[in-house]
Amino acid sequence: MNELQREYYAFINNMDVRLGAFVLADLPETFDREDGETATFPKDFGPKSLPMLEFFVLSRFSSPDEVIDPDNRRFVEGLIRYLGETYLRAIGGAWDHDEETGNGMPFIRPDTEEGPLKGEPIPILAIILAAVDARTAEVFTAVLDRARENLGGDGTPRRSSTGMSLGALTSENSSEEEVEFLSRFIGTVEPGIAAWTQEQVEPASWVFERESLVRLGRQLAARYDSRDEMMTEEETPFVGGAMRFIGETIRRIGFGQWRYGAGLEADDPRSRQPFIRFLVGNQNLDMVPWRLAQTALEDPNSIASGLDTVISMREEEAASEEGAQSR
Repeated sequence: MNELQREYYAFINNMDVRLGAFVLADLPETFDREDGETATFPKDFGPKSLPMLEFFVLSRFSSPDEVIDPDNRRFVEGLIRYLGETYLRAIGGAWDHDEETGNGMPFIRPDTEEGPLKGEPIPILAIILAAVDARTAEVFTAVLDRARENLGGDGTPRRSSTGMSLGALTSENSSEEEVEFLSRFIGTVEPGIAAWTQEQVEPASWVFERESLVRLGRQLAARYDSRDEMMTEEETPFVGGAMRFIGETIRRIGFGQWRYGAGLEADDPRSRQPFIRFLVGNQNLDMVPWRLAQTALEDPNSIASGLDTVISMREEEAASEEGAQSR
């Protein structure tokens, strides 16, 4: 897997948390219209949110150069996610990536009257750059209108909404403190893991697979005799990297999402800790990387066993769904 592919899969795998955080933390609750009236800012991924979204983008950026400024990357990635998901819900299609399209960022491959994914790619970053350059607040909607024309008929999608539905954070299922923490923390996960693996023997051998969790469990058991040793200041870089690696590995394999234990009782293992939540059926299964790292001191296989639990529940869920469909 090359670097572009890794970045793309990270983009998709982090969609729920980062898109939810963008909607809650970066988009305003209200917006001042040109006529001086204050309007509620729609955050529903609907076509009617596009003009307001474009006005807001123009208020943030005065030139295309500001859009591609590295200091604005987090906001722009959130904007790409929101705009892309809005298009998907309106016209159908899927996220995609390649070496040439989209200015190096994921783009939308839309459905047309010819069939699923038959349309010309919609390069989201290029559309944002064009909108900031044109400054008409009409570009986002014009792109959607053209794509709808390509659907033929009355311009409705040929299939159900294809937008992501991975349980994005909302004001109903999360707190302001959790969103604020995750907005900062998520951006440190992959860089933190990259730095951590470079300090290990054979850095390239640390991949997001079960065997790496087995090896890490053994390493923790050999490195520390107690939890107190893990909590010393000099061990913070190693433990912080290990926790991120544990969490991200089980999250990717088990299709979970990062959460943060805000407002929980002090004796709850999730309290004030980032953890991974898996939605299995109608139940939540939460795993705390810090807790898993501690259990490895007693049982080196405990981290990998945590992953096994998730996989087993996923398999049971799939078998149950398959049985229901066959009846």
